[in-house]
Amino acid sequence: MTPAVTLTLRGMRRPDGGARRTVAAVPAVAAALNGVAAVALATVLAPGVSLTYGPDNAAYIATHLWVWRAGWALWIAAAVSLLVFFGWWAARAGWPVVARVAVVIGAVGVAADVTAEARLFVWSADLDVSGALRQSGVIANACYSVAGALLMLATPVWPRLLAWWGWTVWILGAGLSVAAAVSSDLVSEVLTAAIFVLFVPWLLAAGRRLS
Repeated sequence: MTPAVTLTLRGMRRPDGGARRTVAAVPAVAAALNGVAAVALATVLAPGVSLTYGPDNAAYIATHLWVWRAGWALWIAAAVSLLVFFGWWAARAGWPVVARVAVVIGAVGVAADVTAEARLFVWSADLDVSGALRQSGVIANACYSVAGALLMLATPVWPRLLAWWGWTVWILGAGLSVAAAVSSDLVSEVLTAAIFVLFVPWLLAAGRRLS
């Protein structure tokens, strides 16, 4: 966990007056970054991304390297914003033990995600792109799904719609981990699209509910 993220999570425990507005913006920032990253994945990154990576994918990346790197920079920022959101959420739940465990698991997921995405960012012709994608898809998504589920349990009362909505996101995330583990591009693409269509607005709705 970076020093900046650590300080942000600590500050969520007892934000002073000057920090309250910044802390309140956490869900919106996470939604914006994850939404933009999802669009990048579906557009400029898509031709280079495959769990069965081949010469056509490599040729696309080689001729669109700056776009490729910009896209993965967005994903790194989105991963960090998700960890900050987990910390924000845990603080709203009062930091019970289960929420603390969730944030630690989320941090493990972000570490796996960011190291994989950093490898993709500095792409070279001999990079194991499929391996990096599986690291992100399997390990990071599994950790995010478990962390999200634990935080759902740590939050005492949810409106029924928000509860079902949130649980759907984390269950689909677990499914994405399985799809990545078996190298299914089609299922991974369908689940990724479904997750982000649901997750980005859920971040905003949950943020309003928990604020």
